[in-house]
Amino acid sequence: MIINAHCHRNLADDSCVQVALYDDRLEVTSPGGLYNGMTYEELMNGHSKLRNRTIANVLGQMGFVESWGTGISRIIKAAEDYGLPVPEFQVFDDMLRVNLFRNSMPIKKDRNGGEASEKHRRRID
Repeated sequence: MIINAHCHRNLADDSCVQVALYDDRLEVTSPGGLYNGMTYEELMNGHSKLRNRTIANVLGQMGFVESWGTGISRIIKAAEDYGLPVPEFQVFDDMLRVNLFRNSMPIKKDRNGGEASEKHRRRID
């Protein structure tokens, strides 16, 4: 999500990519709305219009980006793979925000008295 935000951000806007962690979600906000007439529907269907071709090429050469137009579907697939709710994509005139929600699983005490999710407990057991 963070790499995608940097790849598609509006560099003319001096705002930063913002990453916020809340109790219920991870929120990544990228400066700049949809680029060059793209619609929300096109975005969600895997269409991509590069705003920063050079940055995208560098990220591709570094192995962070595998192909154009796969960022949204990869974010959705990763959430599904981890059993998380479907991410929310919010489009504003001057920014794009992705909310990746936590599972609503209850927190349980682990053997050491600390808190851990059931999934985390199964992984460390």
